[in-house]
Amino acid sequence: MGNKKTITAHVSNEPFGGGNFRKLFDAVVDAMLLVDESGYIVLANSAAQYLCGYANDALCGMEIETLVPHRFREHHRRYRAMYYAHPRKRPMGNGRDLMLLNRSGEEIDADISLSPITIKEQLYTLVMLSAVDRCYQVENALRESEERLWLIKQAAGAGLFDIDCISERIYCDERMRELWWNKADEIITLEKFFAAVHPNDRARCRAAFDNAVNPVKEGICRAEFRVAQAAGHTERWIAMLGQAQFEGGAAKRIVGIVRDITERKILEQSLQQQRNETETLFNQQVAVITASAIAHELNSPLTAISAYGEVAQRALSSTPIDCDQAKEAFQGCVEQVQHAGSKLKELLSFLQNSEVETEALNLNHVVEDALTQARGDGYAEFHLALELESDLPAVMANKIQIQRVLVNLIRNSVEALRAAEISASEITIAVKTVANESMSLVTIKDNGPGIGRDTISRIFEPFFTTKPTGFGVGLSISRALIEANGGQLWVDPDYRQGAQFHFTLPFAS
Repeated sequence: MGNKKTITAHVSNEPFGGGNFRKLFDAVVDAMLLVDESGYIVLANSAAQYLCGYANDALCGMEIETLVPHRFREHHRRYRAMYYAHPRKRPMGNGRDLMLLNRSGEEIDADISLSPITIKEQLYTLVMLSAVDRCYQVENALRESEERLWLIKQAAGAGLFDIDCISERIYCDERMRELWWNKADEIITLEKFFAAVHPNDRARCRAAFDNAVNPVKEGICRAEFRVAQAAGHTERWIAMLGQAQFEGGAAKRIVGIVRDITERKILEQSLQQQRNETETLFNQQVAVITASAIAHELNSPLTAISAYGEVAQRALSSTPIDCDQAKEAFQGCVEQVQHAGSKLKELLSFLQNSEVETEALNLNHVVEDALTQARGDGYAEFHLALELESDLPAVMANKIQIQRVLVNLIRNSVEALRAAEISASEITIAVKTVANESMSLVTIKDNGPGIGRDTISRIFEPFFTTKPTGFGVGLSISRALIEANGGQLWVDPDYRQGAQFHFTLPFAS
C-alpha cells in the first residue's frame, strides 16, 4: 500500500504532549492527519482512518502520497516541497476538485486544508480532510439537469405534464396550459383534458391513454391530435409523448411532454394535397392515353363497318334487292368487327404484358407497412383496431401490389369518414385463415356512412366514382391486382355499420 517507514519515537514515546494530545487528536470529529517534513503520516485520528478505509494505526508511517491518485502523485510531491518552503494555513486545490484515494482504490471527492504546526521545534503539517457532501453533489446534478431540461423546453417549445392516475388530475407547466388555453389557477382534470381534444381525435387520444395505463403494455403514451378552443373556433395540432409509472400492478402517474406541431401538419396536408392532385392528373393522363390508343386501333375498323353498312343499306333499298351486294357488305362488317376485336385484344395484352412477380410474404407485416404508408400520406385520423392472426402461413403475392390495394382501401375509408364528419372514427383490419381453404382473408371495415345499394352494384366499374374529385379507377385497379395475385376482392353488400371490404390471397404452400 505504498511507501511506509517505521515511526520510532513519535508514536511510542508520545512526543506530542503525552497521551492527552493523542486523546484530543482522536476526539476531533473531522478527519485529521499529522504529516512530517518527509511526507510521512505520523498520526491519524479515527475519523481519518474511517474515511480512508484503514483500521487502527495502519496509516501511521505511510507516505501521504499513498492517499493521492497515481496520476497526481508526482505533482503532489513537488507541491509538498513548495509548501514546506513557505508553510502557511491554506486550503488545497485553489477551487479545483480534489480526489482522495481510499484503501480499496476508490476515488473520493474531498475538501483538504493544510495548517503548519510546530511541536518541540519540529515542523509538521496538520491535514484536515472532509468528503464532499453527496447530497450537495446530487443537488448540483439535479439543478444542472433542470437547467438543461429548461433549455430543451425553450428550444423545442415543449410543455410538461404529470398525470395523477389516481385523482385524475394533471399537473402541468405554463407552456402546457398555454397550449390548452387554460388559466394559471385552473385545475386541469382528465375530463377537461379530453374535452379540449377535437371530437374527431378524442377516441384516438383516449385509446393512447388507455394503452399507456395497461399494465401488460409498455406504458408509452404517444399520440397526435388536435385541441380546439370552442370560444375562438381555433385549433392546433399537438404531439404527446409520455411514460407511465406503475405501482402494485396499476398505473400511478404518466409523465411526459407535449409540442405544438400545427405548422408541420399544415405543411404535411399541403404536400398531401399536391400528391393527390399529381396522382389524379397521372391517372387522367393514363386514361387519356389508353383511350386514345383504343380509339386509334378501333377507328379504322369502325370506319370500314360504317361504309359496309351504307352499302348494305343501299343494296336492301334497291328494287329488286341486290342480295349479292348486301351479302358482301355484311361479310365485310363481320370481318371488320373481328378485326376490331383482335386489335383490342392485342392492345389489352400489350398493356398487361408484365408478369406478376410473387414471393412468400408475411401478410401481417405487409398490413403494418401499408398502415405506416397511409399515415405518412396524411391518412392517420382514425382509431385502429388491428386483428392479426398469429402464426399465419406465408402468402404468395407481389408485396408492392398488395400494399397498394391496402393503402387504397384505407384511404377510401378515411375519406368517407372525413366526409361524414364521424367524431369517433374507427377502422378495423383483420387477417385470418379461410377455413378449409389454403387462403388468407383480409377484412377492412369502418364505421362510416356505408355504401348505398345502387353504388355497390357499380363500385368496381372503371371510371365510376361517388367522390367530387375522384376518377373511379382505384377499386377497379385494386380488384385487378388482387385477381392477378390469385385472389378475389369484394364488398360486403349486407354490412350496415359502415363499409366492409374483403380480399383473399393464396398461401405459399
